Amino acid sequence: MKKSILLFSCLLLLLAAVRAQQTTDEWRGPQSLETLHAARAALIPFPQEVHWNQDNWPLPTQLTISFYPDESDTLKNAVLSLQEILAGYDVRITLSHLREQSSFPVGGILLRIDKNITPVAEGYQLSVTPNGITIIAKDAAGAFYAVQTFKQLLQQKEKGWELPQCSIRDWPAFGLRGFMHDNGRNFQSVSALKLQLDQLSAYKFNTFHWHLTDNPAWRPQSKLFPQLNDPANRKAGRDPDSTYSFAEILDLIQYAKAHCIQVIPELDMPGHSAYFQKTFGFKMGTEEGITVLEKLIDEFCAVIPAADCPILHIGSDEVHIPHPDEFMKRIAARVRANRRTLMVWNPGLKGDTHTIEQRWIDGANNINAAAQTTPFVDSYVGYLNSGDVLSNMQRYFFQQPCNRVQGDSVALGGILCCWPDVRVDDKKKILLYNGVWPCAITYSEALWCGRPGTAKNYMEVMPPANTTPGQYFQEFEKRLAWYRDHFFARQPFPFVAFSNITWQMTGPYKPGDAAFAREKGPGPAAIWQRVTGGVLLFESLLNKQDPEKDTLFTVYVRTFIYSNKPQQMHAWVGFEMPARSNRQFGGIPAQGQWDANGGNIWINNQPVPAPQWLQPGANRYLQATWETPASEIPYTDEEFYWTRTPAAIPLKKGWNTILMRVPHSYKYQNHMCAFVPVKADKTGRWVEDNAVKRVGEKR
Repeated sequence: MKKSILLFSCLLLLLAAVRAQQTTDEWRGPQSLETLHAARAALIPFPQEVHWNQDNWPLPTQLTISFYPDESDTLKNAVLSLQEILAGYDVRITLSHLREQSSFPVGGILLRIDKNITPVAEGYQLSVTPNGITIIAKDAAGAFYAVQTFKQLLQQKEKGWELPQCSIRDWPAFGLRGFMHDNGRNFQSVSALKLQLDQLSAYKFNTFHWHLTDNPAWRPQSKLFPQLNDPANRKAGRDPDSTYSFAEILDLIQYAKAHCIQVIPELDMPGHSAYFQKTFGFKMGTEEGITVLEKLIDEFCAVIPAADCPILHIGSDEVHIPHPDEFMKRIAARVRANRRTLMVWNPGLKGDTHTIEQRWIDGANNINAAAQTTPFVDSYVGYLNSGDVLSNMQRYFFQQPCNRVQGDSVALGGILCCWPDVRVDDKKKILLYNGVWPCAITYSEALWCGRPGTAKNYMEVMPPANTTPGQYFQEFEKRLAWYRDHFFARQPFPFVAFSNITWQMTGPYKPGDAAFAREKGPGPAAIWQRVTGGVLLFESLLNKQDPEKDTLFTVYVRTFIYSNKPQQMHAWVGFEMPARSNRQFGGIPAQGQWDANGGNIWINNQPVPAPQWLQPGANRYLQATWETPASEIPYTDEEFYWTRTPAAIPLKKGWNTILMRVPHSYKYQNHMCAFVPVKADKTGRWVEDNAVKRVGEKR
């Protein structure tokens, strides 16, 4: 029995090692590593073309912004953004309208439009020279994005603020770069959404997909059917009093437009609509329901101009109705009668070839993109709530959006989706629990720069640190950490570099084998395989395709830390963690335990003390909890490893051994572990701890 188990474990490790070896050095980013390492500023998304000079351009205390009068409307948003940025640096600004033959004032900023400057829309050229700064843009959006790059170039020196002299020519790989927020389930104020649009536009997102309705409520105002806005017809505890008035919707759309962001409103139908039957007494898929929906579409579109919102999303997923083709035909006709393009989820009720499909399921990564004729948007790995922050960031970095090098009229781009399905009391926690900003910024680079090839393996399994893909990821982590420290000091940004942690892994061990339940390691006969990353996803590492098989098994991982003196270090430590889409989760462990499934961590054969849980043993739900009372229990900080206090770990002088035991105990378990050394910076936030040496084996 033991021999067969050992043989099985060795075979799995060998297959994983061969799989990793086959893909070790095949992936490259759109820019060379030499180009990225030579950069004189941390730019995200990184420009398509950039050339650096060695000198800097000092930011003056007085500055003239010049442009031609006939281009003032086109450049309006860029100029306003530039004024706002410079005001934060106490620069006094003068606006100057140039005549056709007038010269560019030395030491100022010149903005111009040239439709031939880049091969696609939204492109720009930015030059920083001894005489000042020139921005030449293809269009209004290009000028706005050049200004965002200008902001990223600003660096504080001893004598003040400076920009490195450079020449940048830049344009997006994909024309649609979006972020979706579900406010049907958890309402957020327009002021909060505006702050999110500020950040999204800074990283060149140009689309806000606004999920306005879901089972708890129809959020837009309706004068035609005011009963839809009656709290009595909405889900209790889910912001039943909260409605977006037409004035607020129009205000947000105009605010987005000023930031070069187009809003795609989503009125989800015929599924995700429990409020509808409660309000009217019949479902959306009935004749009566379709008639009401047609009137609601007319009402909404009569207020919201087609020029500002040319696309209307109707959802259509996760529902079965008697006559789906008839439903889709009638709704599509009504949407198009209001001069809108129809957008739907796929999988979902099928639209025609003129309908934009938003691919949302993981299987979409196997679709032959070259054979597609229906326009589509990629969201197949774009669910922020589907995993932990760091592994999600890894997925977005290595994904090739739309499975193509760049977009076109069919492969439109991608939308990153934030689905806080579980009830949220403190709406600020949505950004923290879902890791919105580190993940969104990572995704912005994939969409803007494009990816020359696929890297499906690396989306789940971190490449070794010394390989080319590993070096690309480490370089990006350094840039992302710079943004965390400089632009997000007062906002939730749960990210710490994690890719350079190397482990040894052994297993899986099954019931009947001594190592299955052995504490402090599987014994000297164990065979160890090298794996990489502060977050380890074992389903992918073990290449387990069917989570229903081998429900009970255990994996061990270990790493070694060198310390030149006795000291205390801190680390983010985690085992299974829940998705934010529902409460399927082993739950908060019992007091004294690290993991409800039996996981544990040791330092030099001594257990690391587990957190003092505020709700020990709570929230254990081993099945999906959508639309059940369990999903009305808000998440708390102690349920995520990046929001609770890091573990204090004593180190001895010399080599220290970290060992983690990670059991798999039920079918749908998120089988993972996390160990990321951190330290508190001067503001009290947790950042990288580079004072200790971490390797996979003693040297």
